[in-house]
Amino acid sequence: MSEKKFDRFGQYLILDHLLDGGMAKISRARVLGEQADKIVAIKMVQEKYSKDESFKSMFLDEIKTTFGLIHPNIVQTYNSGVHKNQLFVAMEYCDGRNLKEYIEKLKSNKYVFPIEISAFVIIQAAQGLHYAHTFTDKLTGKPLEIIHRDISPHNIMLNFDGSVKVIDFGIAKSETNSDATQAGTIKGKLSYLAPEYLEQKKLDPRYDLFALGITLWEMLCSKKLFKASNDFAVFKKIQECKVPKPSSISPNVPEELDKIVLKALAKDRDQRYKSCEEFARDLNKFLYSHFPEFNPSDLSYFAKELFKEEIKSDRDKLYEYGKIDISSYKEDYRKELQGESSTSSSSDGDITLDSVSSTPKKNRITEKSDGTRINQTRGGNEIEFAELKNAKSKKSKTAEIEIGLERRGSPRATKKMSGETRLQTVKSSLPKKSTHRTTISKSSRVGGSTRTHTRAKTNTKISTGRGHGSLVKIAAIAVFLFVGGFFVKNKYINKVPELVKKAEKVIDNEMKGDTTVKTETTVRGPSSKEVSLKLKNINRRRTKVYVNGVLKNISVLNTVKVNIGESLTIRVERPGREHYVVTNYVATEDSTVIEVRETPYASFGYLITSRPCFKGKAYFELYGESRVERLPIKYKRGIPFPAETKDSGEVQAAEHEIYIEREGLDLKRGIKFKVSDKSIVDLCKLIN
Repeated sequence: MSEKKFDRFGQYLILDHLLDGGMAKISRARVLGEQADKIVAIKMVQEKYSKDESFKSMFLDEIKTTFGLIHPNIVQTYNSGVHKNQLFVAMEYCDGRNLKEYIEKLKSNKYVFPIEISAFVIIQAAQGLHYAHTFTDKLTGKPLEIIHRDISPHNIMLNFDGSVKVIDFGIAKSETNSDATQAGTIKGKLSYLAPEYLEQKKLDPRYDLFALGITLWEMLCSKKLFKASNDFAVFKKIQECKVPKPSSISPNVPEELDKIVLKALAKDRDQRYKSCEEFARDLNKFLYSHFPEFNPSDLSYFAKELFKEEIKSDRDKLYEYGKIDISSYKEDYRKELQGESSTSSSSDGDITLDSVSSTPKKNRITEKSDGTRINQTRGGNEIEFAELKNAKSKKSKTAEIEIGLERRGSPRATKKMSGETRLQTVKSSLPKKSTHRTTISKSSRVGGSTRTHTRAKTNTKISTGRGHGSLVKIAAIAVFLFVGGFFVKNKYINKVPELVKKAEKVIDNEMKGDTTVKTETTVRGPSSKEVSLKLKNINRRRTKVYVNGVLKNISVLNTVKVNIGESLTIRVERPGREHYVVTNYVATEDSTVIEVRETPYASFGYLITSRPCFKGKAYFELYGESRVERLPIKYKRGIPFPAETKDSGEVQAAEHEIYIEREGLDLKRGIKFKVSDKSIVDLCKLIN
């Protein structure tokens, strides 16, 4: 990766391309300068389109529309301009995927969007849109009346950290832009148009609300709402605007959510919600009334589970990008800025676009008598650039020790250490085995502050960089002297020699060039490989899943972790229904889905232990599963045993038998008991 030559676009180092379109491409880039660790997304327009006045006007309109928008649910615009005859805009980088990709990924894996995740995503998007709809220019006090006009799953980003962002205001309509839609042209994606658009009515924020309603309907139903064999048929469906209830396609959708979706998708916009904020409020009430335990972080877990392979691959790629030595690129960029000063009228220089006026301003760089360089715009603003190359270093009392720090995402750094810790060690001059006396001042500082970091870790390797012998030695002695002092203070003097020996071993090995010290490890057998087992037709918030008697956490994708090749007994408990049990199930990499069948309704009584009256195990069989439970019973409500339900629906007491075994005795005792609907049986009373 370090040998690869990367392209530089002004102050941005292009890392890779995210999207290559016909007119523009979007790339991932690293900022050169003080924000060298910042990753941005950069949209670069092809030169031929950058010279086209109509396209340039549309591009400037997008920038003017979005430049002032600062909201957690809207992608922020950082910078814009012209570089080498190419229009560009630098934006916030979204580390995730758009909603369309989520829907397609779920379909390919035969999953559906969880209802609570669907509601949360639309709430966040609606809040961002309401902010844009009501945005007012801070300088003029004039409402901009922004309408996105292209809301669809393509333009809603779901980041892996759980945040939701509305993107691409490229065809947004506002009071500031010069856009005039030509007759016969359609702006926006056909399947997400509202009826009033086809009727050529003046658009308002309820247009975006309708598109957001379509998006929610499609998330709940896993299919497109307005889909047909040709465009004309799609137009007809939009005009008719006959929207089926989501519950008619996905039975898990509650009736309350049906009403919210249908109101957002009313053909008459006066029958819809008045604003996206009102829409978000109703969705929020629904979300926390039906899913009170929902947390916004659930979206992050959902995203990381769904795209775990893609995330791992991309993280590895970013770590490699972090190893790039950007010093040459920064120097190249500095020389480019110097080149502008000699020919201020050069057409290759950067032009900054004002966020209000579309008139570009060229940078004019002059030089003062003291060697300071100044960048002056027509408005008279001055920015001073220090001449790093010719700057004279000031004399300092502190000694500088260069410490090569290699970490992901940053170049080598130089840190300062005070004169009180001015220790000079030459690795080759020291004998391999000798005793050294080292004094470390209490006021020693590294990087301007006094800190001690101690990390203890078992069953691992301790590794240090080969090139930092003196630092390793100092750190090792300091840590072990500190630990040794702790033991002395607590009168455990006999343990100090062991610590000193370990410290000496670290130092001696480092002096020999062996920078790895292995701790004692326990040899274990090969660990079983885990796989995610998908359970279909369950509501994870109202379902308990046990694998070989152990309660498992159900992920947002309705999956549980199981071992491949192991014989499993899987029990699914749902409120008010018989347990669904699968025995002798062996998971493989190809067989990871269980379709949970609907079981009959049932009434249950509960076996409890009111006190720790018996310590041992209970053996019994229930729904074909041979179970072993520890006594006393730890379940909050007790162990459920079914009552008998007659064909007429009448519930009667049912008799059950369990065998108990006291801890330490290989002797089982049979106990019979009866349970009726919601009855509680105390095993302690039966034992006595």
